[in-house]
Amino acid sequence: MMAFYEERLLTLIEQGPYSPLTKKAYRSDVRHLCRNVTRIDVPSLQRYGTLLRTSYASTTVSRRLHALSTLFDQLVTERALAHNPLAQTKRHPPIARRRPRFSYDEVRSVLERITDETVYAFCFLLLHTGLRFAEAHALRLTDIDWDTKQLFVRHGKGGRMRHLPLHDELHRVLLRYLETTSVPSQELFSTETGRRFPAERIRSTLREASLTQLGRILRPHDLRVTFATTLYHEHETDVLTIMRLLGHRDVRTTQHYILPSSDIDRASVNRLKPTTY
Repeated sequence: MMAFYEERLLTLIEQGPYSPLTKKAYRSDVRHLCRNVTRIDVPSLQRYGTLLRTSYASTTVSRRLHALSTLFDQLVTERALAHNPLAQTKRHPPIARRRPRFSYDEVRSVLERITDETVYAFCFLLLHTGLRFAEAHALRLTDIDWDTKQLFVRHGKGGRMRHLPLHDELHRVLLRYLETTSVPSQELFSTETGRRFPAERIRSTLREASLTQLGRILRPHDLRVTFATTLYHEHETDVLTIMRLLGHRDVRTTQHYILPSSDIDRASVNRLKPTTY
């Protein structure tokens, strides 16, 4: 029976209006479910939820169960399921975790330790544009207008495209990178053979440099968060502008990227004065 559901769910994913990355995540969710349950019913899904909570972060559990519930609704629509068992399964709200905060200066100090020109340029781009890793990784040479200093994001999340201004120093860094790495490829970031630069090599190089410099792990996504947080706190950029730069559809999502500042909190509290009656 589970073989039937696995095949049907994977077909629904391929036919659905999802981005390639979302389809990849949904396929992984379905296969993990089918490896660990023998029936799609309330008791089985309750046990599966318990299994997930012992193995994954609460936010991952919530995302995975939400994805499965969405797919189960489609099975109900086509009458392959009588009802959605996840609709009757008790959900545990995700525990909010505080994002690690890295200042702009801390990130710059890490990047200066990176000797690989491609990794350096890639990370410098993330820090000064707030691009998602996949968006930067998919950039081509034709996506940059060097004269107007504009960058065109063709592969935004949800198929959304946008233009971004190039920071002056980033413009110089990218030009220097292209001058020192003449590669026969239209990919902006590629290997000497013209293939797209390995994503894991970028992550591992950044991780090693951050552990050496700061004693903490800096991930590519942290550069996106630092970009948003720095614009807001240090340069007083309004949230709607940051939302557009990050490619978000909802300002509430952007607010999660702007980390609180302990210095601002402390200064605000110190403004309190006794009231004279």
